[in-house]
Amino acid sequence: MNGLLQNDRSATWQGWIKRWCVIAVWLIALPMTAAAGSPGHPLAAVEIAGISLDTPADKIAGILQAQDYTQVNPSLYTKSEAAPNGRSTVYRVEIDDTASARELSYSRSLTGGRNKSPLSRDATIPDSEIAMVRQVYDAVCNVSEDLQSERKCQPPQPASVMINHGMLLTVDADYSVLLKASDSSTSVVVKFKGNP
Repeated sequence: MNGLLQNDRSATWQGWIKRWCVIAVWLIALPMTAAAGSPGHPLAAVEIAGISLDTPADKIAGILQAQDYTQVNPSLYTKSEAAPNGRSTVYRVEIDDTASARELSYSRSLTGGRNKSPLSRDATIPDSEIAMVRQVYDAVCNVSEDLQSERKCQPPQPASVMINHGMLLTVDADYSVLLKASDSSTSVVVKFKGNP
């Protein structure tokens, strides 16, 4: 009889230990699951010429050089392509890293030529920029109407997408952004300051 009682106690303790182990694993896994499921800030995911705020510094040169950019100095990359009427399209990507901030900027502009005549009315933002421009616009302007108005989100057009009249906008305590894209030129800046 005493052996049966001892076996019952042993089984009871083993049951309790198993339950506590399951509870402990669940309590440890719960915060990890929540962190893995919570998305980061949408501006952190914006890719400018294949680079985001999260791109490691040692990978940047290779990514840009694969797209025919030339490194001008440690933070500036440029490339140039022939455009109609003896002009050139110049692209600039700049990465400004400090201990407390990272800023990515991109610009495309037309230079040179004898006659700077306006482009045709049906010209649109180049296909190579559409995804980037849309990503920035959506990250900043997919918000309530009041916040859209405050951020001066102009309805996107095929030839023009702009936020805050093309000036730098402070989105929150950590992020600032500039977006001014058109058929003839584009400027995009995404800036993060604070702890990632």
